[in-house]
Amino acid sequence: MRSKRWILSVTGVLALSPLLAACGDDDPEEQADDPATSAASEEPSESLATPTESVDPVETSPTESETTAAGLPAACDVIAPIDVATAYGATPGEGSIGGGGYSENDVEWQTDNCDFEAEDFFELELALAGPDDFPAGFTCPLQTDVASTVKKVKVPGADSASWEVSDGQPFEGSLRVCTADYVFDLTLEFEEGYQHEGDPQMQTIGLAQVVVGKLG
Repeated sequence: MRSKRWILSVTGVLALSPLLAACGDDDPEEQADDPATSAASEEPSESLATPTESVDPVETSPTESETTAAGLPAACDVIAPIDVATAYGATPGEGSIGGGGYSENDVEWQTDNCDFEAEDFFELELALAGPDDFPAGFTCPLQTDVASTVKKVKVPGADSASWEVSDGQPFEGSLRVCTADYVFDLTLEFEEGYQHEGDPQMQTIGLAQVVVGKLG
């Protein structure tokens, strides 16, 4: 009886062999040998195959307060309220950015301006220009002497300078300073009835030295 049970057991194992062989079709090693299966596993997914878009950097331009034509600094970056107060003895508010066009003695040019006001005392304007601001060619324009008096003065560091004082009241004086790289005007105007202490011409020349020193 014992030997018969062993024979039946072997027979059962043999009978199950085809079923085990059928199940063996899912064996990982056999799938790895299948060319179709290998190709499918090596194909990249759509998300990996799609290239990412590159974003070009955005170029920014300097603001008006950073530079002017010919690489000169903006007028309001050249002098500050403390410089004006040191020159004339009254502290103005912060400089106001502006600009304008000039036409004198058949010469036209553009300027970058900075305006200061000491309320009830005076107004001061710095008007700065470089070679590119003169369409017909860079030059040192002569100040107009109509209803005013113009005389040459000296400003250390400048090639030439002139001081113009308008006739009548209230007082208005303008100092023009020229170098090989730039031209600037410092225009000083007193408020009606203001009694200024000191010499406006010499005070304005002193402020012009500050401007020349900062422009280099």
